[in-house]
Amino acid sequence: MRRTGCLLALVLWSGAAHAAVSWAPMHPTSVVQASGDPLGPDGAALALSTETAGPSGSGAITSLDATAFRGREVELSGMLEVTQGVGAAALWLRADGPGGRLAFSSTGSRPVTLQNSAQPRTLQLYIPPSATHLKFGITLQAPGALRASALRLKALDAAPDTGSAYTLLDTAISTIRAHALHTGQVDWAAQSRRLTPALKDAPPQEAHAHIDAVLEALGDGHSALLPRRAAADYRADAVATQPIEAHVRDDVGYVRVPGVRGSDREAGRVFSTALCQAIASHGAAASSGWIVDLRGNGGGAMWPMLAGLRPLLGDVHIGAFKDRAGASSAWKPRPIDACSADLARSPVAVLIGPGTASSGEAVAIAFKGRVMTRFFGQTTAGLATSNQTFPLPDGSVLMLTTAVFADRAGQAYPDGVPPEVPVEASQDAIDIAADWLKSQRR
Repeated sequence: MRRTGCLLALVLWSGAAHAAVSWAPMHPTSVVQASGDPLGPDGAALALSTETAGPSGSGAITSLDATAFRGREVELSGMLEVTQGVGAAALWLRADGPGGRLAFSSTGSRPVTLQNSAQPRTLQLYIPPSATHLKFGITLQAPGALRASALRLKALDAAPDTGSAYTLLDTAISTIRAHALHTGQVDWAAQSRRLTPALKDAPPQEAHAHIDAVLEALGDGHSALLPRRAAADYRADAVATQPIEAHVRDDVGYVRVPGVRGSDREAGRVFSTALCQAIASHGAAASSGWIVDLRGNGGGAMWPMLAGLRPLLGDVHIGAFKDRAGASSAWKPRPIDACSADLARSPVAVLIGPGTASSGEAVAIAFKGRVMTRFFGQTTAGLATSNQTFPLPDGSVLMLTTAVFADRAGQAYPDGVPPEVPVEASQDAIDIAADWLKSQRR
């Protein structure tokens, strides 16, 4: 395959039913090969390879006129398979209007990684009447290769009646106002003016863009609305965003802790056990201590991660949620029956960076105040806040920021967790951390 630094667009002619669909890579060093038709019965096939990835990863993108889809719910489905690299893959779909983005959904809560076989993924999105274009495609969050097959976009039949947009928006505004961490920063009189008589005769999905705007007004950068299908997928599984990696080199243990997307308890327990056992199996050989790599941990469910790290964290309180009234609720990693290793006295070097976000930052904070622990890298993303779920009448779910993460001493980190030893991206953080661990034995 020829590598190129310019955008490569592959035009797919689908006959007279609609205009041509063209695909382009989302990053200059990526190459896309495509065939088939995403609007046809068999869908399209894409192959993506990328040598580098930007902050949002890389991927393939196309754009369609939204006229035929306005006021309807659409479904994007396909099979995803990561064939190279450690990145997580997802489908995404966006509706744009004259002023920019109106609605967005992705399967990022159920990532596909190299450790999986080809996996089916589906998302749904309501297209507002003011939409002018649909943009959709595939993403890969790190350098590597990705295949997508049977990639198909279609309009769905009308959803069951779940009330009006007015009722949904009214419920959402009341919920956000009552529970959001930053509720005091919002002009609620202005937000309530969104409840116009026209919404009483509109389908509930018409409220989603308004709800997104209310959440944006909070300014926490973390609250979100999950549409019905995305919410169901989030409840159905708990998937690691990368493979767990654990090994020992020169008496130094290394464990990469990925994020966990989804809230299924049994899948979360499987992840916790696998992480704990990966650490425990190398406990005796890692005599100089452990490197805990959180640089690629973008968050998700924090409890499976903390339980899996119990051998290093110990059976103690490791942090807390602190709500807007200042009340705290302490964290303690739960025990795992199949894994009871105790490495709480081992030195630990924690690797962090801008890719450490949300619950990834909670894991970093859990190591704050631990003896013989030092932080290396760059400051984390600055999303060290806790989201709570609130179901809405149409099956969608509010992921609402309701508290901050605080360490064992009660300190919060509104601007991210800083390293104690700054390490530039061009430096080898693992080697620097390993040198520090070995120095603790002298």
